[in-house]
Amino acid sequence: MKNRLAFLLAAGALAAPAFAGDLDYNIYGTIMTFVDNVKTADATKPAAAAPNALVLAGAFTGVNDPNRMRITSGTSNIGFKGAYKVTEDLSLTWQYESAIDVDSKDTSATNVLGGRNKGIGVASKTFGTVLVGSWDTPYKVSILMTGALRGLDPFDASLVGNPGFGSMATVTDSGPASSKNDACFNRRQGNSIQYWSPTVSGFNAKVLYSVNEQKTPTDNSAVQTSPTVISALLTYKISTLTLALGYEEHNDYFGLSQFGAASGAVGTVGSATNQSSKDTALALAAYYVIPTTGTRLVLHCEQLKYHNDDTVSGNIDEFKRNSIFFSAQQTFGAHKVWVNYGQASKGEVSRVSGVGTTSTDGLGAKQYSLNYAYALGKKADFFASYYTVKNDKAATYSCFPPPMNPTTGGPTAVKPGADTTGLGIGILYTF
Repeated sequence: MKNRLAFLLAAGALAAPAFAGDLDYNIYGTIMTFVDNVKTADATKPAAAAPNALVLAGAFTGVNDPNRMRITSGTSNIGFKGAYKVTEDLSLTWQYESAIDVDSKDTSATNVLGGRNKGIGVASKTFGTVLVGSWDTPYKVSILMTGALRGLDPFDASLVGNPGFGSMATVTDSGPASSKNDACFNRRQGNSIQYWSPTVSGFNAKVLYSVNEQKTPTDNSAVQTSPTVISALLTYKISTLTLALGYEEHNDYFGLSQFGAASGAVGTVGSATNQSSKDTALALAAYYVIPTTGTRLVLHCEQLKYHNDDTVSGNIDEFKRNSIFFSAQQTFGAHKVWVNYGQASKGEVSRVSGVGTTSTDGLGAKQYSLNYAYALGKKADFFASYYTVKNDKAATYSCFPPPMNPTTGGPTAVKPGADTTGLGIGILYTF
């Protein structure tokens, strides 16, 4: 009901000529369709599975997804945004964006009214912008900046912002979902307040706080949790070089509890033995354009750390891993080519009191892609991509969108050790 009401209010504002002199607004969007052939191969067979602290022995099946054709809509969307000028320096701004689906059978896009960036805020050229709503976190912006195709390369940075273990590459949530989404740092976060500073001497800052709307009650049988998200991004631009430092913190999201380890390996959310959690992400990134050639180079380094305040001897209480992403992008008139490479380490695990195996063997992965785009004018591109994610024997990283479940039509996690490979062509139009 809330989404429908907000949509009607936005549509009413567009239709009311009485506001024409005060309200600056427009309709915008992205339509993308991609046709590819995708498969997984080399999933680890049960007999080849080595002991691993974070992967159940039963997860090793050796089952691969068959070679198949598919059509996906990626980040297709339509939105309404505008500003109401209050003074020469102060405006009321708003935006309401929804995902759209070019292919009616495509469930990779969540076609929920208002399911993408939406909010209302106050903007000042002098003091910056304050925004309330559901929006990409500042940390996610550092990942979005890696893209080569009008910021919408669907095959870049597949190993960034998520720890694997079948977690989604990007999620939209307003709080903990008691799912693998809780481990994701590539987020569109609801229940949030953001501040975007003006750019001063090349420096720009973005800060987000997502409130604890899902705070649980206190009684004699349960521990109170107070879920919050803090996210920040500091960028510095000088000439054609941009440097970025990103940080995000999830309190009481219990991302580690969603990894799927053996029963008892991770404390239960809200139990007396696992009263709170703190998951963090730290990113250092550089984006540089070589002035003489126009070549754009991207380097993104990241550390994810998941920590549960568990007290039971032998339970896993922490996992951390590093990743690196590199992209080289070159434009020749209307033509653009770029290559991507990413690598995630196997990470490290600790257990309460140091009891039990801490092996993370096989949890690393690599990602490669080779891409080409031809600009069909200023607002449209034809593109082609060959991409692959190569998992070590216990890892379950996937590309975006991940392979589809033939029964449900929805995305499915790849099996441990399975490598995803795809080749396809697409069209991207922005308006």
